[in-house]
Amino acid sequence: MDQIIAWFQKERTKLYLTLILLIFILFEIRSFLPIVLFTTIFSFLAVKATKRLKKMLPINQVFATIIVYLLLIIFLSIAISYITIPLIHQLSNLPHLVGKVMHGHPEWNHQINTWVHKAIKNQSFVRHGQVALLSGLKGLESIGTGFSHVVVALFLSFVFTASYNKMRDFGKRFLESPFKTFFGNIYHLVSKFVLILGAIIDTQLIICTINTILMIIGLYLLKMPSWLVLGVMCFILGLIPVAGTLLSMIPLLIVALASGGWIKVIEVLILVTIIHLFESYVLHPRLMANATDLPVFVTFITLIVSEHLLGVWGLIVGLPIVAFFLDLFGVHSIVKKRE
Repeated sequence: MDQIIAWFQKERTKLYLTLILLIFILFEIRSFLPIVLFTTIFSFLAVKATKRLKKMLPINQVFATIIVYLLLIIFLSIAISYITIPLIHQLSNLPHLVGKVMHGHPEWNHQINTWVHKAIKNQSFVRHGQVALLSGLKGLESIGTGFSHVVVALFLSFVFTASYNKMRDFGKRFLESPFKTFFGNIYHLVSKFVLILGAIIDTQLIICTINTILMIIGLYLLKMPSWLVLGVMCFILGLIPVAGTLLSMIPLLIVALASGGWIKVIEVLILVTIIHLFESYVLHPRLMANATDLPVFVTFITLIVSEHLLGVWGLIVGLPIVAFFLDLFGVHSIVKKRE
């Protein structure tokens, strides 16, 4: 009995028990994890930006936060306005392009009419169409939910960053309470994970920038209209986890179809596929390996397994989780390097 009590009193045992408790809490609030992750990422970037701004200007935390978020809103507003105008123009040309194609190939028009009549009479096709429609509506709902998560996380990160100094002082009070060992373990685990996640975020921004440069070059070579605007759009949407790539494909394909027909659509699909493969199998593993100081093979396997287990979210949290546990168990540490 004394040995069991002595085991529970060990600092390492208390740390691991605290970790198990945190994992249990995260599992219980798993439906809110996207908001938690987004808020952590946005807050991390905003705090870094405000610290750099305060070094250049003699302002306090609140004004620094307001300036950072105003610049972000202005940048997004300008980018969206420049993206929306050419996209609407291309959409207005789309019916004319479809009519032109049908007029030049009357046999296509006849064949499409035949398929439509057969599809209407085919109950199985109608049933599958209903399923596809419901799936599409669920997909739109998921995109809407993801957008709302981003908006809420941006607001929470703004409040956190503006009150960063007060939040830091408030957190120190927990470390001075009668349960300072428990809260100290929580602080140790959370700060360790955030530092590792920060390394991944910085690297992801570099990957996004390289992808955007490659996309702009590719769109220019394909003679796509508004190629620079489309490249900026890919950068902005590429920062959105999970849905960013899919969202960027929609305007790209619409502009491609309106400007050059199906041939241009195929060319854009090939371009996007090549860049995506380059990112997934060359750029992402290599840069992430440098950021975490892990072997490329370990990074590569981690990305594959985490994507299989967690979906696209695994590409974001997979490496931080593995690096966190390796650091926690004393196998490999990047925290001291980051500090």
